[in-house]
Amino acid sequence: MTFRDYHGITKRFIKRIGHSRHAESFIDAAPWVGFLIDELEKMPDVELYSVSPQNKLKKKTEVFRLGRTTYYFYSSDFSSALRLLRNYSLWKFFQNCTRLVYHIAKQVNPDVIIAYGTENPVVSVPILKLGKNYPVLCVLQTIYNNPERAKYGSPDVLKQRLERDIVKHNRYFGTEDSLYFDLLKGMNPDVLAFDYPYPRAHLPVIEKQSKEFDFVNFAFNMGARKGDEDSIRALSLVKKKFPLVTLNLAGGISPARMDYLTQLVKDLGLIENVTFTPMFERKEDMYRHILHARFALLPVKLDLVSTTIRESMYYKLPIITNITPGTPFLNRENECVLLAEMGNVDSLANQMCELLADSNHANTLASNAYDYIIKEMDNTAKMAKIMSVLKAIKSHFHDGIPVSDELLYKKEEV
Repeated sequence: MTFRDYHGITKRFIKRIGHSRHAESFIDAAPWVGFLIDELEKMPDVELYSVSPQNKLKKKTEVFRLGRTTYYFYSSDFSSALRLLRNYSLWKFFQNCTRLVYHIAKQVNPDVIIAYGTENPVVSVPILKLGKNYPVLCVLQTIYNNPERAKYGSPDVLKQRLERDIVKHNRYFGTEDSLYFDLLKGMNPDVLAFDYPYPRAHLPVIEKQSKEFDFVNFAFNMGARKGDEDSIRALSLVKKKFPLVTLNLAGGISPARMDYLTQLVKDLGLIENVTFTPMFERKEDMYRHILHARFALLPVKLDLVSTTIRESMYYKLPIITNITPGTPFLNRENECVLLAEMGNVDSLANQMCELLADSNHANTLASNAYDYIIKEMDNTAKMAKIMSVLKAIKSHFHDGIPVSDELLYKKEEV
């Protein structure tokens, strides 16, 4: 039983049953859930259910089957509206999504529940009740109780409280990142943290595109933690050496953030050098768009190895990114990405100049990165590990059988 947003499947279905006039607003989101479902459907002995919240449903729950998976949608309008409550105890008490999901779980009676992350409260709050009766593997996609988050905006206190609650009461977690492992163990040293590899999907084939700009920084939601301002400030330094250099910022940007960045572009004399592109509804359209750039400029600050880095590697865009706890691992065997010091605009600008000045180096980076990501997209070993983790969790929860150390996460050194 997987439990998370899975919008890739919902738009077509909701439009067909006529339950939402807003189906056009759905976008490709949470693709990692789709990747996992695709792989689990290949397993002959797996019975799979996917549960996710949806707005604008006429009924409290809807159910349908597609492929080998049964999908349950539950109405999340009321739970979403409750976000206006800033009192965590009241917010948790009045939740109805917990009751809806728990009712579905009783019908399904799953051996194991895979819950992707704690970043969406409407999705994750049912974990608190589910974990009392079922083994729940909570896969970490981010951690809100990360002190670094305060540098890039006010942390969501409700999300932080809920995350601490889940870590306190849930036993099983999955990660492949050392930073998340440290933060998790810092909140509760008694949790079982499994080495959980993310299955990857081969991305769509995109036809060759004409090059319209030098650098692209793209993200689902752009912001300081995605390095939008650093990219602009670095560009102003690069312009001194390459006057015609161009940067495209692609993705969702809040009106206030857009006003700030637009003014920054004007102040730095970059009006002719910087363009903004809104968020795309379909990922395929975004991939097609980023291939209009020569290079990917991705100075992320919180992600260990962002999805945008992996996507750029697959599409053979030479990449500049920040040194995070995860990105140096990309260069262990061959140089795949150029690394800049976190928050150091001069370092970022120097790497940008390197790509602009040396096409041979850029081509080598792109080739090495593509080879790396193709190997990582082999899901055979990953799914064998995931199935071993799920079976171990089931045996531990129901029968008290100890978990093998081989399945638990162990920190690596670069």
